Amino acid sequence: IRGTSRTKLYLELGLESLQDRRWMRRLCYFYKIFSTQTPSYLFDYLPSSTISQRYPNCFTSFRCRTSLFQNSFFPYTVKQWNQLDSQTRSINSYPIFRNALIKRIKPLHNSIYNIHDPLGLKLLCRLRFGFSHLREHKFRHNFQDTINPMCSCSLEPETTSHFLLYCQNYSNLRLTLMSNLYDIDPAISNLDDISLVNLILFGSNIYDLNSNKNILQATIDYLKKSSRFDEPLF
Repeated sequence: IRGTSRTKLYLELGLESLQDRRWMRRLCYFYKIFSTQTPSYLFDYLPSSTISQRYPNCFTSFRCRTSLFQNSFFPYTVKQWNQLDSQTRSINSYPIFRNALIKRIKPLHNSIYNIHDPLGLKLLCRLRFGFSHLREHKFRHNFQDTINPMCSCSLEPETTSHFLLYCQNYSNLRLTLMSNLYDIDPAISNLDDISLVNLILFGSNIYDLNSNKNILQATIDYLKKSSRFDEPLF
């Protein structure tokens, strides 16, 4: 659900990836060099600027014979600088330039829609991240007490989708969960499994704050009443 474990963590916390942060920091330092806010000898390493009304404030690209040189600071950053839109390249204030780059790379964190329930939110976030008591999660993360991912119901691996939608151990609880969801929007019954699991875990931007809060609250109630997560996770 929603990408790799690393991507899920970034989205859950609203953090930029290390790759994006390195990209931003290189461009920010390049901006300082370009605007003579660094020692003058660094400015001397800049290639000549191009004369073009269509592409203002661009620089001539370096000719690189090796990938090592191509990925070094000036060749790489000049290329990335030239790919910025002209409005960003023309910003004349370092804080404004930096904020413009941050807006590009900073992801919107997964919302909890003003729910105040530390235990329930902990269980929800573990499912979102794919690091919970579920056997498929523990097996994937090499927990020593989990030798296979199969659910105790013996039907299939105990994945997030299986636990939320199919496990026979929680059939009665699931009826309550789905009834609560259908009360919010009857069209939810038409969703495929992937879309339904995403809705149960994250809500949806097609609903207002109150509806999303009710969706996540119904999910948290399901998680708590299942007793599946009562034991310590180790």
